[in-house]
Amino acid sequence: MATTRRRLLAAGGGLLAPAVLAVAGCGGATEASRPAAAGAFANPNLVVSAAWLKDHSADPGLRVVDARAAADYARGHIAGAVSLPVADTFDPARPGNYPDSKEKLEALFGARGIANATRVVVYDAGAETPGPRLFWTLEYLGQRGSAVLDGGLKAWQAAGGAVTTEPPTVPAASYTAAVDPSRIYSQAECALAITDRTKVVVDARSPEEYRGEDVRAPFGGHIPGAVNIDYRENFTPDARLKNATALRALYAARGVTPDKEVIGLCQTGQRSTVAYWVLRLLGYPRVGNYGGGWIEWGSDPQTSKAQGAS
Repeated sequence: MATTRRRLLAAGGGLLAPAVLAVAGCGGATEASRPAAAGAFANPNLVVSAAWLKDHSADPGLRVVDARAAADYARGHIAGAVSLPVADTFDPARPGNYPDSKEKLEALFGARGIANATRVVVYDAGAETPGPRLFWTLEYLGQRGSAVLDGGLKAWQAAGGAVTTEPPTVPAASYTAAVDPSRIYSQAECALAITDRTKVVVDARSPEEYRGEDVRAPFGGHIPGAVNIDYRENFTPDARLKNATALRALYAARGVTPDKEVIGLCQTGQRSTVAYWVLRLLGYPRVGNYGGGWIEWGSDPQTSKAQGAS
C-alpha cells in the first residue's frame, strides 16, 4: 500500500524576502526548488512572525484564523481574525480526531471566508497544537499558501498587535478541497514502519506516555521503532519556534532524516502536527500524520507495542 501512495514532494527552497511572501502568499505561496542555506528553513513561507503579520494583516486575499476554542476567542483575539476552533474540523463519528468529511470541511472553511487562493495564517496561544493541527488540515485538503503565526497570540500581543473581542464580518467564499492522501496515514501503514527502515514514526507524546507509564488507552507504550520527540521540544521557553539549525539537529540526532518517510503520531493526531509543521518547514519531502493516533493503536490488542525508553 505504502509504495503506491501518491506523494506530493515538498521541495525545499531558499529564504524569501517578506515582500515576496506578501505577493506570492495571496495567490497561494509556492515552494522554491533550491536547497535551503545552512541555518535557514527550506520552506519559510509556512511560518510568519508577528511583525510580518502586523504589516500584512490587511493584505487582500489574506485570512487570519484563530484555531483556539470559541470561549478563548471571545475573550480576545487578533483584530480581524475569524474563529475556527480546530475541534470543529474533527469527525464526530470516528474515534480519535480524524478530519471530518471533505464536504463538511469545504463548508466550514468557506463559511469563514476562505477560498482556494486565500493566504491563510492560523494561530493559537503560542507553543500549542491547535494552530499546527489546523495548518495540517488545510494541507490535507490540498490548500497551499497556509502558515502558522510563530508564538501565536502571545507573540502578537508582545509585538503590540491589536486585540479585540469583536468578531469581524466576512463574506462567505467558495472552497473546493483536493484531498491529499499523502498527508494522512492509516494504522496499517504505520505498521509497515516497524520493519521498514526507510520509514520512521515520530511519537510527539510525553516521555511518560511513550514509555508506557502514563497510559491513556487500554494499552500503553509506543510503536516499536518509533522515536520520541515531545512536541514541546520544538519550542523555546517564550513559546517561539526554535531556529532552523536547532530543529534540524533535534530531529537528525534521533535518526529522523530527510531521506526517510516520516509519520507523526500522538494520542489523537494533534501534538504530532507540530512535528509535521516543523518537518515541512525543514523541507522533508515525505511527511504525514497518523490520523488514528495512539487512541486507535493502543486500543487494538493485535497491534505491536513496546514499553520503556526504546
